[in-house]
Amino acid sequence: MGESRDRTPHLPGTVGGGSTTRSRWLLPPGMALIAIVAMILLHVYAPIEIVVRAPASYVGSILFAAGVAMIVWSRRAFKAAGTPITPFTESAVLIRHGLYRWSRNPMYLGTLLLLAGVAILLGSLASMVVVIAFWAILQERFIRREERLLEETFGEQYRNYQRRVRRWL
Repeated sequence: MGESRDRTPHLPGTVGGGSTTRSRWLLPPGMALIAIVAMILLHVYAPIEIVVRAPASYVGSILFAAGVAMIVWSRRAFKAAGTPITPFTESAVLIRHGLYRWSRNPMYLGTLLLLAGVAILLGSLASMVVVIAFWAILQERFIRREERLLEETFGEQYRNYQRRVRRWL
């Protein structure tokens, strides 16, 4: 008999692949909500400096909408391909069409655009620092680990994709 592969999500902060409520908050969507709350609180209580004022700050709504659209479009590609969307879960298919032709991580890019939109709408420097911190967490805690898993799963097919398509844009 062949080797059984564990397809259970292995979430950061959990052992083996549990799906506790606490661990779900450590996934990018939950982290993005926490980041938005942090941006608002920092904007209200410790804005450092207002660097984008109205009406220029309204550009943030365009970034927010673009980010939401990228997330929705990317999630639909995963669903249509029948591959799991949860980080660190073994993918059934390597998606290379749609937004994935230009970015290996359009969902994460969409999330960053969404957060950048909120930060620009708020206009405070403190809220923009949260976006940079979120990017760093995505890069180190999720993307690098997911890339290793994809390379293990798809081998040369994924390495070729990496050479053709940039991580972000």
